Amino acid sequence: MPAGLDKRAVGRVDSAMDDQPQKKQAAFNPVSPIVVMLVLAMVGIELVFQAAERGLIGGPMAESWRIEMMRFFGFHKAVFDHIVQGGDVEPKVVWPFLSYLFIHRSFMQMLIVSALILAMGKMISEMFSGLAVLVLFVVCGLAGAFAFGLLSKAGGFPLAGAYPVFYGFIGTYTWIQIYELRAQGVSILPAFGAVGMFVVFRSGFALIYGVPNDWMADLTGLLTGFLLAYLLAPDGKDRIRRWLRALRER
Repeated sequence: MPAGLDKRAVGRVDSAMDDQPQKKQAAFNPVSPIVVMLVLAMVGIELVFQAAERGLIGGPMAESWRIEMMRFFGFHKAVFDHIVQGGDVEPKVVWPFLSYLFIHRSFMQMLIVSALILAMGKMISEMFSGLAVLVLFVVCGLAGAFAFGLLSKAGGFPLAGAYPVFYGFIGTYTWIQIYELRAQGVSILPAFGAVGMFVVFRSGFALIYGVPNDWMADLTGLLTGFLLAYLLAPDGKDRIRRWLRALRER
């Protein structure tokens, strides 16, 4: 059991965990509506691109819609540099910090990311509220964009696709696993299996396609999801109060 948890905090989290067997007994355990809506937005945008690329809508110029949308809604390092250098903060400068999550480079990328987010979102929403999942989505996306702007090289491809959110969900799921294993008094090493998948997945891509310029966004998303779990868990409010109390007592 994590050090410092009081009885009320443990009771709240344990109550959330005790509800899981009841959910699993149901014939169908639905995914959080928040996750479904976010994924449907990704799918809907990609379907428009697919229809345009096949000449079904938009006329001859529609084939370039994906490129144009990545230019306007993908996250470019130049956007980050513009803000850091004190440039004007306009809507077209701000929205790429999140809009990049919904624009993918290909149908296959969208399909893989959507399936992974649905799977991980279902697992973490069994313990975390719908609002907490939404906060995870937004903050992991913002953190991924910030890391990309800070660490990537100028002139490369823009950041596009929701992989930072998927890895953020992996970080949150890792925290859940650690909590459960500590509560059982056993080794927490198995909890890092999902993180190991991150290393294998990214290493495989690096071997095939070279080191991608967005790996720092994914890693930052993973770390952000893990750290946010401490605050967004059912006992998060009690944990924050204990931290503030400890700071005041110093």
